[in-house]
Amino acid sequence: MKHDYYERREELRNKKRKKSSNKIASIFIIFMVITMLFLGYIHSQITPVNKNNSDKVKIHIREGEGSSSIVETLYQKKLIKNKFIFKIYAKTINKKDFFTGSFDLSQDMSVNEIIYFLTNKDNAKPLYTLSIIEGDNILKIAEKLEKLTGIKKQDFIDKINDKNFINKLSQKYPELITSEIEDDDIKYKLEGYLYPAKYDIEKINDENKDIESLISQMVWLTNEKVLPIFKKQELVWNISGDKEKVTIHKYITMSSILEKESTKSTDNEKIAGVFLNRLALNMPLQTDPTVYYSLNKTSGELTLEDLKNDSKYNTYVNYGLPPGPICSPGEKSYEAINNSSQHGYLYFLTDKEGKAYFSKTFEEHEQLAKEHIRGYVGSNEKIDG
Repeated sequence: MKHDYYERREELRNKKRKKSSNKIASIFIIFMVITMLFLGYIHSQITPVNKNNSDKVKIHIREGEGSSSIVETLYQKKLIKNKFIFKIYAKTINKKDFFTGSFDLSQDMSVNEIIYFLTNKDNAKPLYTLSIIEGDNILKIAEKLEKLTGIKKQDFIDKINDKNFINKLSQKYPELITSEIEDDDIKYKLEGYLYPAKYDIEKINDENKDIESLISQMVWLTNEKVLPIFKKQELVWNISGDKEKVTIHKYITMSSILEKESTKSTDNEKIAGVFLNRLALNMPLQTDPTVYYSLNKTSGELTLEDLKNDSKYNTYVNYGLPPGPICSPGEKSYEAINNSSQHGYLYFLTDKEGKAYFSKTFEEHEQLAKEHIRGYVGSNEKIDG
């Protein structure tokens, strides 16, 4: 009887062990299935959004930008599938920070490839490239900058006229930034002093400092490029019958007018000669670009009232040079001033193809205008202010 009891107890124990083993096995299998499903899901979330789409998508990473903001950008640009998994994955496999700059990514890149790309300095391009071309003025540059970076146009203009900032530039570039730009009649103090070129903008963090840094680059380049051309020869101009040593400010001012008036580079020296002849005879320069500048206009027909406006920049009613430059001149304009032609011409005009015609008298000028400018009906030489 006792023997049967022990057998029965052992049998129950074996059943219990078997049941427990089966339960553990079931749990293990469920766990493995869940793990495989989870890993499969993770894998699906780190694979390319679209392995067949290699179109470049540009993203910008600014200095000090947090990871949440960067991940949000990647998600909004449809470069990653899952923000949370990207964050976890990035922390797990990546020990480096993302670099500041502009990056070209695509939907055929996996999360691993994106992380590697963003942590490789060689892939980081400047956030923005601002292109200033010959003839751009402060307003145009400010508009370009605002459209490109979001920096407000007025903030840029305010910095251009900031006395403390200008004093710092003057101390750094004393031969370039002189007391002449302190003239109260100058509209934008650093007009003409921002060299036309391409400028890489590496960051937009502290806008005030970034604007200062950008303008400083432009002024530095003017100092590097323009001063050597200016110093090639000591220019002396005949102004109203008096010989006058040319200052850097007058040099840039005259070059800026030539920049806006010139057509073919082969005519530049000749056009420069016309302006210098007019200065010598105390004739108003009567150049339309100064009128446009005085009115903050860039194009369109000028009316008689426009030509009579009382701005100091209007060279139809004022004699001599305007208070300051009207744009950023290029190297060809500076060189043309240095090599201005000596001739007796006092007038010039250009046809729609850009061909220039020169004349010594107003009557000749009028005749050429009637021949080469469609719709020209004649005008008076003098505009009474």
